[in-house]
Amino acid sequence: MMESQTVAAFRDIADRLRADTRASRTTIRFDCNRLGLELETVAVESRSEGVRALEGQVTPKARYSPAVNWLRENRRTFVMEDCLNPWAPEVAPDDYVTELYGIRSEMVAAVFRDEDLIGLVSVHCTDGPRTWRDDEVALIERACDEVRAFLDDLEDG
Repeated sequence: MMESQTVAAFRDIADRLRADTRASRTTIRFDCNRLGLELETVAVESRSEGVRALEGQVTPKARYSPAVNWLRENRRTFVMEDCLNPWAPEVAPDDYVTELYGIRSEMVAAVFRDEDLIGLVSVHCTDGPRTWRDDEVALIERACDEVRAFLDDLEDG
């Protein structure tokens, strides 16, 4: 699969996920030497009009953020309904993340290859707290499966 086709496929995943969850923004981050990308950089995003762009933005230590550490430990989708009033302070987003990205509610899911975390898919709501439904959690998990399949194709190709 050619790199431009891969990026287009990731963009399609992000666009569909944002539309299906009615979110403000979706992002995909992943490690891929072939494309020169690493988890700390937003590789692809989809966003509503007026929502700050993050594509290409580098988040220092994203690989070790509270949410990502929680993902590694729990192996299920991280859901934060109110980022300004987190359900547990130890997993709250860093202040610079809520300020810079404008996130008020989020879901983050991991893409694993064996035991290695190789990607992240996130869904953001920027207009306030939000309760995420089970079917929306299933949508982000399906998006992770699609991202993993494309990354596996890249590695094999």
